[in-house]
Amino acid sequence: MPQQTKIFRVFVSSTFTDMKEERRILQKEVFPALEKFCEEKGAKFQAVDLRWGVNEESSLNQKTLQICFNEIARCQKISPKPNFLVLLGDKYGWQPISEIIPEDEMKAIIGILPDDGRTLVEYWYKRDENALPPEYVLQPKEGEYKDQDQWMPVETQIRNVLRKAIDSLSFTDSQREKYCDSATHQEITRGALKPPEDAEKSEDHVLAFIRKIEGLPEDLRAEGFRDLVDGKPDDYCQSQLKKLKAELKLKLGENCIDYPSDWKGDHSQLPEDERKKFKEKTLTFLQNIIEQQIANIVDPDEINQEVKLHREFKERLTEHFKGREEILGTIIGYLKNKNERRVMSLIGQSGSGKSSVIAEAIKRAETKNAVIVYRFIGISSRSSNIMSLLQSLCGQIANGFNIDAKSLAREGDDKAWYDINGLSDILRKCLAMATPEKPILLFLDSLDQLSDTDNAKALFWLPKELPENVRLVISSLPELEDKLNSTYKETLQVLPESEARLILDQWLKSLNRKLTPEQDELAISSFNNIRLPIYLKLVFEKAKHWHSYDKPHSIHKDVKGIINDFFDDLEEEHTKDLVANVTCYLLCGRYQGLAENEILEILVFDKDYWKIFLNQSHEEHKQELEGVTKIPIAVWSRLFLDLEPFLTERDADGVPIITFFHRQFNEVLRERYNL
Repeated sequence: MPQQTKIFRVFVSSTFTDMKEERRILQKEVFPALEKFCEEKGAKFQAVDLRWGVNEESSLNQKTLQICFNEIARCQKISPKPNFLVLLGDKYGWQPISEIIPEDEMKAIIGILPDDGRTLVEYWYKRDENALPPEYVLQPKEGEYKDQDQWMPVETQIRNVLRKAIDSLSFTDSQREKYCDSATHQEITRGALKPPEDAEKSEDHVLAFIRKIEGLPEDLRAEGFRDLVDGKPDDYCQSQLKKLKAELKLKLGENCIDYPSDWKGDHSQLPEDERKKFKEKTLTFLQNIIEQQIANIVDPDEINQEVKLHREFKERLTEHFKGREEILGTIIGYLKNKNERRVMSLIGQSGSGKSSVIAEAIKRAETKNAVIVYRFIGISSRSSNIMSLLQSLCGQIANGFNIDAKSLAREGDDKAWYDINGLSDILRKCLAMATPEKPILLFLDSLDQLSDTDNAKALFWLPKELPENVRLVISSLPELEDKLNSTYKETLQVLPESEARLILDQWLKSLNRKLTPEQDELAISSFNNIRLPIYLKLVFEKAKHWHSYDKPHSIHKDVKGIINDFFDDLEEEHTKDLVANVTCYLLCGRYQGLAENEILEILVFDKDYWKIFLNQSHEEHKQELEGVTKIPIAVWSRLFLDLEPFLTERDADGVPIITFFHRQFNEVLRERYNL
């Protein structure tokens, strides 16, 4: 689903046990103020603190660190800046064993390990040939090792074996990080010290606080606030922490702020003036950057914003496009046919890939001299409402000819811009401006996604005959076919197996993944029962998580079954209760959808779910969560981002609501959750 509202998503990186006071200030005072500030500017603010976003099941599956890394990457993609905040004290923190080890590194390690060390490592790591290149994956904690007290000695033993091995090898600093650095250190490396090359410079938007506790003991009284071994400070952790702080200060300069705190017997407490400074510095720093970004990124012109939104959606659909040459040839032939005056309509069942075909046709048709206008109806609230859709189309076409669309209304008809008949007339006049030197190519995908207001699906507003230099391509479900009898109709056929193989391979390669021959055969043979792109997409969403060493998989061979498979996986990743609750909220909305703020508010007031959420949270965080008055945004946003490929935003009485894009989802999920 395209991002219609600018989102500022900031990842909070800190150790868990020692920064409760600072995080409480952020959650109760700083972040609500930023949420209000962004809302007033037409934007959203989301703080991602994963101590509340990683459930116990993810910890057992050895996914904790990968979830953190994925969330940092998402923040960097969604919110170029600001996107990262650091809280660092006297504790270096948990030093996890690597969840993934590249094959070349594992071969080097195994080659120098003694027999007992090799046996230990080979037991806990399995080679995954589905990764490109292959890698070794840490296996889930099962049986007795689900008990953290039983697991910790094993984790320590594996860590020591791996570190001893790499100390004898000539690994680079970046290779050593996953074996030697704490989880917080590795987060900070990705978010601040060594962000991706295409990311914004961290010194321009990352803020780091470094706290020094005055009077902090060096014994068990300080447990939770410093790293201890046998009741004494851990020399290794102290050395690593000193190095990390120095790197941050060098990288961030004045955006790395030192501050003091006092020791109060068994906890840290900020002096009142430092508490105030911490709040004000964080709020001012982030607010200033957000304000600059809104001014630079958000275009106040609604038409420009809508054009940008649909362009991004088109680019996403065509990024890994393969096949469909026959129907694309037909569409391009229509666009070049000077004698054709009818609208061309592409008819296909739900999930047949109409939007992708339309997007690729637009890409191939783009030329400098033509005025090309396109809308993927249903991906935005403005495009799903017929009035705002026609206003946007007329405005963009008229802009292409340096004319104000409103000036095309009949003389004296001041209400034409706000009347469906008046807008239909203005659209016809806009199309009449086309010339041989500047033709108009108009594409409207998914007419069936129009809301029911103003009798839009009757399609009376659609031109029956086009001017000479205009071509209009539309697509729809078969339900509107009888209203398109005056158009040049083409039916989108099912996807051939050969093209399905190309598409699936392309999607997997984009993630540096592949399938074993047996898995590939299962995926394609299952697809051949349906041959719909939506089915292939759902197969991909499932298969991208498969390892080469997994036991044989099974896939339901119909759309209903594969949707249920997808939701089974979501429930395992995000908990059954969260997925079921959010899905039911959406489907029970008046228009089978809800605004995002409505979803969050319902989650807050659902006392039964809140109790379940507390029980599923990490033991160390339950007490802290009990004082919170809303569901942490990270819990919702992680689920939303995994559902996003199948969601859309539609207009409901002037309010944008989130709903499922494909009708099959509504039908299957109503049955799944007994609605």
